[in-house]
Amino acid sequence: MSGILWWLSGAALAFLLTAGAFLLLANAGDSPSDKSLRPDSPSTPSGPALELQLPKDRLASLEHNPDQNLAISIRNAGDERLSDINVSVKVSSENTALSEARYYRSSVESLAAGEIVSREFALDLSVAARSPEPARAIIEVRATTPSGVSSVRTAILPA
Repeated sequence: MSGILWWLSGAALAFLLTAGAFLLLANAGDSPSDKSLRPDSPSTPSGPALELQLPKDRLASLEHNPDQNLAISIRNAGDERLSDINVSVKVSSENTALSEARYYRSSVESLAAGEIVSREFALDLSVAARSPEPARAIIEVRATTPSGVSSVRTAILPA
């Protein structure tokens, strides 16, 4: 009988020591770091960079109808010439039950450093209008080059 009592008290002591060690370790990582992490912000472009510009006034006037024109400006903000830029626009509904999305593509053969070019797309924004409940339309614009330079802009149109 005394053997079982010693065994039970030893197991309880081992359990309490293990639980205490885990609690000590869990509380050791609570305090946040005193070091402030700030993103690097380059003052001048170094290497290739693309910028997409969507006209806010035109975005505000878009409706959930077919044949809505949207001009997108692509700017080479880097210091190197970019070539074979693929520009794609994806129009989808906020309602994830509607898997229908529309894709529009264009390309820019070459873009010198600092140069801006515009591409116009005739978008069908009636995707969100087909939803049983009012849903917003999501427009995602993406520009990429074969060398890996890319830029993405997203606009959400009200229902």
